[in-house]
Amino acid sequence: MVGGAFVAAVGSGLLVCLTARAALDGEKTPIEIADEYYGTHFGDVKGWVQGQYRDVAPPPGAAPRSKPDESTGKRLGRIYVTYTKLNQMTQRYYAGRTSMVVDLAEPLRVQAALAVLLRNRNHHLDENAEPKGAMFDLAQTDRFDVGTAVDYSQRYDDVAYWRIRGREQQLIDFLGGARSDTGEPYRTENVVRGVAKENPQGRRFHAAATELWGQLQPYTGY
Repeated sequence: MVGGAFVAAVGSGLLVCLTARAALDGEKTPIEIADEYYGTHFGDVKGWVQGQYRDVAPPPGAAPRSKPDESTGKRLGRIYVTYTKLNQMTQRYYAGRTSMVVDLAEPLRVQAALAVLLRNRNHHLDENAEPKGAMFDLAQTDRFDVGTAVDYSQRYDDVAYWRIRGREQQLIDFLGGARSDTGEPYRTENVVRGVAKENPQGRRFHAAATELWGQLQPYTGY
């Protein structure tokens, strides 16, 4: 048997389908792509068996408590991740966020990379439209945090969600600002802000992100 984290990574029916399809097409599989671009070890079965990757430490604040899932006995949570994608044609970045249900007992950094990988393949339902096109590089993980909202509708109960919302907007501003803010000439591939200027929780999101990761850019909302 392979290690639990590897099973979690490849056990998803979606990832298995993507891997099989890529193999049939003679392309790199999602697991191989993840290892190459994110420095992870999804494909190192021997390493997982030997327990080489179980000591990946979570970042500060990323150790929530949750009740075991009744059907599996696993402690599930939700990982929230920010990421960037470079448009090779325009040399402008897109900054975004995504999330995924995870096993809190397994290495979080690996699962964060997997969440970004799946988002990059446009197979994860999220609130924001994802830019498409061959000119975009694969998404690169920025920051991540973990909460307990297995049900996505309960995400606002997770401080981790506040942090990643704030981080996303700071990242957009740091890279040059959304097009809706700057107008032409465009500085990023973000058409709109991650957090609307008039969002009543904007300052809360900003403060939460700053408290954990430091302020990347000053607050730009109202």
